[in-house]
Amino acid sequence: MRYLLDTNICIYCINKRYPQLFDKVLLRHQSAGVAISAISKAEMYAGSYRGRSPALFRHEQDEFFSYFPSLPFDDAAADTYGRIHAFLRDRGQLIGVADMQIAAIAMANGMTVVTHDFRGFARLPDLPIEDWMAA
Repeated sequence: MRYLLDTNICIYCINKRYPQLFDKVLLRHQSAGVAISAISKAEMYAGSYRGRSPALFRHEQDEFFSYFPSLPFDDAAADTYGRIHAFLRDRGQLIGVADMQIAAIAMANGMTVVTHDFRGFARLPDLPIEDWMAA
């Protein structure tokens, strides 16, 4: 696997807000490998339970998730998370816990995070990030 999708990219694909994005994600998955983190899945499941049609939202999410492997927050990610948290805290630049966990999973697995939200992730100089919405 080479790319890890951030939650916002998954949401854009499922909502078909940007139809070309889903095609790009599938193409990259076939050529380079794309995965989703268990953290992004948890964020999205939480959203579906709060929605007007939880069963429908969950079905759409599970259908999308079926295309990609899911990476857990394992021991290597936990260690990386600790380094990320300390680095950002020392600089007074903490980001959300979920974003730090997603970044940790990506870094522990040598992956690039695909996101449309550069603000937080860009604070981590060792984390490769790409915005597939920009191109």
